[in-house]
Amino acid sequence: MKFGVMNLFPASDAGSDNQVLRQTLEEIQLADELGFDSVWLAEHHFSKYGMLGSPMNFGMAIAERTKQITIGTAVLVLPLHDPLRLAEDIAALDVLSEGRVSIGVGRGYQPSEFAGFGIPLEESKGRYEETLAVIRLALSEENFSFHGEYLHYDNITTYPRPFTPGGPPILQGTVSPDSFRDRGAIGESIITSPNFTPLGIMQKNFALYRNAMVENGFDLSTYDLPFMQQVWCGEGETGLQEAAQAALNYYKSVGKVIPGSEDAMEKERDYYAAVAKNIELLTLEQTLTHGGNFGSPQRVIETIEMLREQLGINHYIGWLRIPSLDRKAALKSMEMFAAEVIPYFREGAGSTATVEEAVVG
Repeated sequence: MKFGVMNLFPASDAGSDNQVLRQTLEEIQLADELGFDSVWLAEHHFSKYGMLGSPMNFGMAIAERTKQITIGTAVLVLPLHDPLRLAEDIAALDVLSEGRVSIGVGRGYQPSEFAGFGIPLEESKGRYEETLAVIRLALSEENFSFHGEYLHYDNITTYPRPFTPGGPPILQGTVSPDSFRDRGAIGESIITSPNFTPLGIMQKNFALYRNAMVENGFDLSTYDLPFMQQVWCGEGETGLQEAAQAALNYYKSVGKVIPGSEDAMEKERDYYAAVAKNIELLTLEQTLTHGGNFGSPQRVIETIEMLREQLGINHYIGWLRIPSLDRKAALKSMEMFAAEVIPYFREGAGSTATVEEAVVG
């Protein structure tokens, strides 16, 4: 089992943007020293929801200040990018980090971001697919041409060439059942953050993915299967309530991760519509039970064990820096997670369930 930390970079009313970015960099350096395997950076634009518009630039700073941690994106919003420039940035980060890169990509879902860049939201699927195809060609081929509906290139070679042969691994952000099944059928790696999604739906989605991979001859044991979740690891009821309240405050302020009906979760766009519609229904109790992984080290361990056994995940990404939670409390949670949760799994005390064993018919 691998362990990572997630960073959204929300703007803070209590501190400057400079302070937020520098403190986040310090926290990532701490995660590297504590033995976390990966750090993940979100891309967002034009709102306090997340103020890091260029994870590649920030990743360069991480590469120079860390020794072993893998630098991931969760996710790059591909329809908003020039694919050639992004491929060059990915390759440069791969070179500077000597291969410590994983690229999570997605279509995006916030209308304000598409409007700000002058790109119709209804073009997101086609632009996403073409941009992803061009990036893969640029990283894997010495020279290529491409002609699609939106993108046209002839006789292109990008530099620098990536440190990792063929380019770093690419993981596609995945929400809907169709996406889980379709990506499994062609052996695509995925990354997901299904806070508030009922366990039964998660089981169905992950089963669709794994079974499609098995049916099409892909070796599950060679795949990373990352799963992101809000986390607070600590002792005491007061700290638990403060962490859950901080998470609840943030969810309500952004209206992005909220429980929708099971029917609405059948399609990606309907899922996000349900998220916005049901924002006012979320309670503190729901946040504690379905909004993340909050509790003592033993409780956190038990939740991760359950997710591994029920879903087959092998890479747990903790959103340990909960927005609006006191920074000292968040750092203490990170340190306790590293001291008590990670060793439990690394020392062999955890379940020996494999990804293959989690496949259901």
